[in-house]
Amino acid sequence: MKERKLLHIITAIGIAGWALLFRRKGDFKDWFLIYLFKTLVSTLIDSPVTKAKYVQYPNRYFSKLFDSNIVFLYILFPLSCVMYNQLTYKMKPMKTIFSVFLFSVPMALIENILEKNTNLVEYRKGWNGYYTVAVLSVTFWIVRLFIEGIRFIEKKRKPADDTPKQEFSRVEFY
Repeated sequence: MKERKLLHIITAIGIAGWALLFRRKGDFKDWFLIYLFKTLVSTLIDSPVTKAKYVQYPNRYFSKLFDSNIVFLYILFPLSCVMYNQLTYKMKPMKTIFSVFLFSVPMALIENILEKNTNLVEYRKGWNGYYTVAVLSVTFWIVRLFIEGIRFIEKKRKPADDTPKQEFSRVEFY
């Protein structure tokens, strides 16, 4: 019962985080795209990990439909990735590489604590917090590269979009 209550609290915190996420100045479209792309990347990585039973989530919502914990996968991880991208929005590339650990290490520590003290997360087959840090960091970097690629493409296209458009006069046939 304690796990279910904790899961509800974590869910409420995650949903409340959406308000902070989309309130931050910057390009709302980028933050939303990052959120969705991180969800996709997390699903693609988490699915084989949970199918191979390296990590299991014994206590989760919709346990008959999902092997993964949807709160972590679809709320908390994407939110943290958006926050990482908001923090590193104007940083130089080297700083963004190292600042990822400000997010992945605390998340792995929390997951490790949950694994040891609750029935929300269960590590198996040698999985540990180091693997979690590595996977989280790589996914943050993948998403960061993706959004930078999108911004680069958008920047290249923008000058073409700013050029004045020719207006054609209406041709009348008599």
